[in-house]
Amino acid sequence: MGIRFDRDAKRATNGPLIFFSDAMSETAFSEEIRGAILSGLSFYSYRLPGDLMISFGSSEGYVEGIEMPGFVIGKFHPRLPYLTIPYRGGSRNEVNQGKYEIPVTSTEFTEYAMEVDEIISSLKQSGHRGKVVAARVIVKEETLDPAALFFTLLKKYPEAFVFCFSTPATGCWIGASPELLLESDEGMLNTMALAGTREAFTEGDWDMKNVEEQAMVTDYIADVFQRNSLKPEIGKNFTKRSGNIEHICTPISTQIAPGENFNIEKLLRDLSPTPALCGEPREFALDIIERYEGFDRGCYGGFCGPFHSLSDFRLNVVVRCASFNERRFCVYAGGGITLKSDIQKEWEETGEKAKALLDQEIGKV
Repeated sequence: MGIRFDRDAKRATNGPLIFFSDAMSETAFSEEIRGAILSGLSFYSYRLPGDLMISFGSSEGYVEGIEMPGFVIGKFHPRLPYLTIPYRGGSRNEVNQGKYEIPVTSTEFTEYAMEVDEIISSLKQSGHRGKVVAARVIVKEETLDPAALFFTLLKKYPEAFVFCFSTPATGCWIGASPELLLESDEGMLNTMALAGTREAFTEGDWDMKNVEEQAMVTDYIADVFQRNSLKPEIGKNFTKRSGNIEHICTPISTQIAPGENFNIEKLLRDLSPTPALCGEPREFALDIIERYEGFDRGCYGGFCGPFHSLSDFRLNVVVRCASFNERRFCVYAGGGITLKSDIQKEWEETGEKAKALLDQEIGKV
């Protein structure tokens, strides 16, 4: 995907600067990140899974929708407009969404337990044998060095999509996502169902609660493809490790005929957020999250990534992530709540997920 460069290359023809994940690049990359933040620019940086190259770009503005090459950002709530930081142009902001304010206090266990109780009660009363994702936030009154943290995440999570982006409407975000939302590559649309969580290297079969969660996500994505006149091809389940935890992963793909177009925004609105980040049924889960969760998720559970054309893009779910400003940073983590959930275990699971960002001491200054 994208444009390839040798080590002496300085700038891509479509705008982004290209760096390499080595010591020589870290200083120059850090200067670009800090300069963009100080100048109030919209910017993005990312490293594709397994790659050595880092793409960085900035713009004075961003635009609504997915119509031009650029870095695309989708917030958690599916009814909000998508944003693109264009590779070229974008001299003014064309979206008036207001500024995202990151949470100021961490979620207490009592708050989380109350939300989980409400979710389980609502599931019982509704008769849905579904799930709702309950999330929490961990707020640190510390200054975060995004460039240093970015390079730390590159080294610790070589198979993750490592990202950092900022716009006035979203604020600054950074993370290392293991979860592909949608990719277009060589005539194929690829995605994955990623659900279920346990400690890495756990022996034995997955328990029924996690298996059922995974099946909900797989069935949902397959149904979305079918509703968009796409024929899903579902691969075999495997265990996918992400740092100190692992998940059940099911690859899902569909073939796109040469010259065939599809409505990418409609497909994304149907797809995101999946039950892995929201719940199932989705509208039922969205309603519960809005009523009982004590913070705005912003981009957590949304998606981001490079878009070149309908035949060349990669969008990853915004998870294992933090938002930050000049005073503090906030780590987000969630887990699927079903009728079989145990509150204490769910709380501990979200804590394990948060470690992806909280353990990176080099990212604090």
